[in-house]
Amino acid sequence: MKRSLKTLIIAAFLVFSALVVFVVFWVRPPVLLVSDLSFSQLYGVKRFKAETAYSSLILFRRVKPVVVADDAGDDIVQTAVESASRKPLCVLFPLRFARIARSYREKNANIPVVLLEGRYTEAVNPASFAIGDNTEDYFIYKTDISADFYRAGLAAAIIDGEKNEKIAVFLESGIQTQAREAISMALNDVEKPLQTSFFTVFSQFTGNQNVSCVILAGAGADYPDKFSDVPVIFFTWINPELIPADIVLILNDSPIVQAVPAVRMVQNGMRNGQIPSKILFTGGKGIDKAAVRKLRKI
Repeated sequence: MKRSLKTLIIAAFLVFSALVVFVVFWVRPPVLLVSDLSFSQLYGVKRFKAETAYSSLILFRRVKPVVVADDAGDDIVQTAVESASRKPLCVLFPLRFARIARSYREKNANIPVVLLEGRYTEAVNPASFAIGDNTEDYFIYKTDISADFYRAGLAAAIIDGEKNEKIAVFLESGIQTQAREAISMALNDVEKPLQTSFFTVFSQFTGNQNVSCVILAGAGADYPDKFSDVPVIFFTWINPELIPADIVLILNDSPIVQAVPAVRMVQNGMRNGQIPSKILFTGGKGIDKAAVRKLRKI
């Protein structure tokens, strides 16, 4: 009888504790993440929901996507954001919603407004079309170009193995200098002086001869349709189920992946910062098991 009573008390305490945790989780101010239908569909609806749930658990507060139609007007998006929560912890706006971010900031001066600008160098202000040079009222975070290309360089060296062939890198011209430096640093650190060719347009590329790895980062979109059988490192957030089999590694800098580090930087009072991409190993086509193990650790 005493054991049964003790067990009942413990069970009641656990249930009560779980209820308290749930209530605290639910009543904490949420994080709002503005998005659109095309993003959620290309990202993968299930994947998007899973990432949102994961971010909510890590932050121990709800991360609420505010998903609007692609052609929704600024007023509609503004209303959707304000209807999602009256007092959120902060609101995350991808760069394409910078105008709405400005309007929201003007009406809600006490709520942190975060702009996730993507892959731009520190000197560039891509949101200037909406907020001008007045960046002090916002929390502005970019993708960490140096960290991403450094890891891409390490991955390319692993993929090359002992072939000692070439790396082909397709990227936007605006980040070429920073990307070159990061990849060169990675290859130097692993003492792998591979020849690396950089292309800003696909027409500059002549073929796969003696190429052991290809890096696609904002340029060279035609490459997967024209060539195959060479492992590809792809900077993208598109659903892995939609990409060709030659792509073995993805660097994802989507807003949902950046949500957790962005919120933590807001809580630490960091007005500006850089966030590295999340790496996803998608397959090992043409790569030996030892290299696969190394790639999973990058």
